Amino acid sequence: MRALKTRLDDSTFELNLAPMLDIIVAIIPMLLLSVVFVEITVIDTPIPQAVEKAVAAANEKNKDVVQVRMGVAADKSVNITITDRGATKEYSVASVKAADGATQADLDGLHGQVMAIKKEYPDVFRMELNPSDSIPLNEIVGVMDAVRTTRAVDGKQVKVSFTDSTTGKPIETNLLFPDIVFGNVAGG
Repeated sequence: MRALKTRLDDSTFELNLAPMLDIIVAIIPMLLLSVVFVEITVIDTPIPQAVEKAVAAANEKNKDVVQVRMGVAADKSVNITITDRGATKEYSVASVKAADGATQADLDGLHGQVMAIKKEYPDVFRMELNPSDSIPLNEIVGVMDAVRTTRAVDGKQVKVSFTDSTTGKPIETNLLFPDIVFGNVAGG
């Protein structure tokens, strides 16, 4: 049997890190610059303080009594369900065809229906929104805008009034349903 010969070679060599450092020096500033342009912002639009306190008190008082749910279906029709002390009322607003032939939510019809609901329930300000997964974000925002505030008629802002539960005084505001909560964000 032949004995294994151990060969000791000098296996040292120089590692040239200059190309690797060039790449890192070029990539890091590019990554830092691209991160600066990606920002998520929240636009806080406060309502007047007296109205805000009255809305918070009304929401707390009515949270278990009256619940308003709005669903936006895949065909862009809107269904509103009101549960008032166990009794349920259903309202529906059909979708309309746009000028380009696409189907869209009837925001004017929705606003008129929400105005009628607000006259019946003046001290309810919270609405649960359940849009279909196929509804684009810009249409969801349009629906939210249609139910959030009143619109001006003939250049004059329409106001709704409700009674402040803490002071008993009437308050006029242009808010319909400013407290919109997504009911299906967890998915399912």
